[in-house]
Amino acid sequence: MSNKAFNPVFNSYLIYIGVALASAGVALYTPLIVSETGKNFSGTWAAAILFGLNLGRVAGSYLGGRFPRMANHPLAVSGNILLEGIALYCMAYLQQAWALALFAVLAGLGSGLSFPGLKNYLLKLKDLDQASLFSRLAFAIRMGLVGGYLLASWVPIHSLKMVFLFVLISFIAYSVFMLYAMRAISRHEAQSLALAALHNQPASRHAEARHQAADNLAPAKLPLMFHLSNAAFWCFAIQPMIGFSLHIPQFTPEIPVSTPFWLAALVIIFFQIPVSKRAVRTRDHFRFLRIGYGCLFLSFALMVFAGQYASAVIASAILLSFGQVFYGPSFDVVIARFADSSPEQTGKLMSQQMLYQSIGTMVGSLIGGVLFDLAQRLQMTGLNWLLLALGSLWMMFLSKNKIPDLAIVRPGFLRPLV
Repeated sequence: MSNKAFNPVFNSYLIYIGVALASAGVALYTPLIVSETGKNFSGTWAAAILFGLNLGRVAGSYLGGRFPRMANHPLAVSGNILLEGIALYCMAYLQQAWALALFAVLAGLGSGLSFPGLKNYLLKLKDLDQASLFSRLAFAIRMGLVGGYLLASWVPIHSLKMVFLFVLISFIAYSVFMLYAMRAISRHEAQSLALAALHNQPASRHAEARHQAADNLAPAKLPLMFHLSNAAFWCFAIQPMIGFSLHIPQFTPEIPVSTPFWLAALVIIFFQIPVSKRAVRTRDHFRFLRIGYGCLFLSFALMVFAGQYASAVIASAILLSFGQVFYGPSFDVVIARFADSSPEQTGKLMSQQMLYQSIGTMVGSLIGGVLFDLAQRLQMTGLNWLLLALGSLWMMFLSKNKIPDLAIVRPGFLRPLV
């Protein structure tokens, strides 16, 4: 039967390839458009582009949580990917900063609606390990980012129309790969349910036990502090996208503005999967969340004391990348494991995760531009990095002592996994 021919690994790699292509497009245009807008207008206007992008993601994630079919139906996911690509392509023809920010909102709306759906379909591949799924997803994103940042290091700024044409093509390919994979996954899921109904038995004993356990538990939600911790991490982690793009042309012009980005992405490529494999128990993943904040602190502290040196900028970017290596996949795994023991819909949980992450990046991108302008106005070039270092240090200690783990919410969540 066709059900036997379903290959979860092949379909997961279709998704990864599509994500890598789209990530290359994003990495290609972001440093160029942010740097150019910062030079022509101000750091605040440059930050407004990323603010608008993440404002759209917040709106998309909220709509995806309220109306799941907008974020989970295969045609809707592909359509939202195309919306993002078309909105980005239009930015090549815009001359005003406010117009760039407005179309960034539209692009973010497509991203906020499509990415939770992508994660939801990955989690439907029950035969594959969750930690591996998310570490490979992060790996694919970074592979695309490296390619995009390397291209951005030598593409002339006057070629923006060509840059955004490549962005559009990459998102079209992403949409096609996702649609093919999602339809195959949906057919496999439907066939599994049909076979289970035909034989009057569940599709798998594991799924039956999991759903029965979830049904016997009182409804629960992730602690608000847990979501806010995620928002805070990405608020800090997005800062260098603004900070480096504005800092390098002024203080370390000897290196291309995209250099720290592609170097950091290379580090994530080499270390993402090996590091993720070292976290087996859920408690390991909680420890990795704290380590992620620690890496951010070291990255920002280095910029405070040696930000005028190109080597320090590169080292700071590498430390920042280690923060994402430890934090990103571990947070995804914790969410996925909570979903396994919860009656909440997985797609809804993924939309909530994307909502808070987008809030963090939205606020962080705007704060990054404002802090850079403030530091220059006060002639305190390390002020923005100092504030980020102190905030990261505070969150690292808060994560250890105050932020509740999921054992409080759902007893037994950690016990089988430690």
